[in-house]
Amino acid sequence: MTEKVRISKTTLKAIAVLEKLNALGEARNSELADALDLPRPTCYRLLQTLCVAGVVLNDPNSNMYRPAERALALSCGFEQETWVSVCAKPHMRKLGAELLWPIAIATLSGPSMVLRETTDPESPLVVRRSLAGRRVGLLSTATGRVYLAHCSGQQRNMLIQILQKSRNPDDFRARNTTGVSQQLMKIRELGFDTSRVQHHAIKWGAIAVPVFARGQILASLSVRFVRKAVTRSAERQQVLPMLRETAQRIGASFEASTADVPGQAVEG
Repeated sequence: MTEKVRISKTTLKAIAVLEKLNALGEARNSELADALDLPRPTCYRLLQTLCVAGVVLNDPNSNMYRPAERALALSCGFEQETWVSVCAKPHMRKLGAELLWPIAIATLSGPSMVLRETTDPESPLVVRRSLAGRRVGLLSTATGRVYLAHCSGQQRNMLIQILQKSRNPDDFRARNTTGVSQQLMKIRELGFDTSRVQHHAIKWGAIAVPVFARGQILASLSVRFVRKAVTRSAERQQVLPMLRETAQRIGASFEASTADVPGQAVEG
């Protein structure tokens, strides 16, 4: 007879805290506790345990928590899209050094996007870090909408159907089929999308463009900035052309890196 194993609820809560912290990039104890519906003393105890384990760091000055580099070791056996480091990272770093604002590249993973690489650790202007591994919505972010607008019609319809059944409030807009269709059509015509986010007292702006390879969308490339620091004119006339040029270089690098690989194709 198989012995019934007692499941550790504390361990499950700690994993949930680490997962939420990874999604947010960084957060205070109160933010995590509210997001996970945990008592603040419980969440604080779990965070301190994760700090002792070396997978979470705490900044005593800002009282912010963020994932530590050791957390990356937890995914060593997970197959990542390694092309990002080879083909995208050098171009992203170059653009980041020119713009100073943080750059990110994301690919589709299920019904959401995953940030595969960011220049946040290197950006002198970043306020709230977005780290690799963070998931962002398909309809709630410029990054997601750009991908959704430029993927194949079959894939787009399938993803929208999945989002329509989602219980995540960020996905509810998918139920307005006509509105979403018109919005995505406009994004395809423009070739980019923007978003505005208010975080505490800071208004952030973002602009995202598609990365193509062999005629299919490969990823979304984006830049975030403080809204007051970048005028709409500068956004369209300076930032957007530089972002598009970098996206083209990344796509070309991907094509070159897979030119001699038999059967290599872009997933769509």
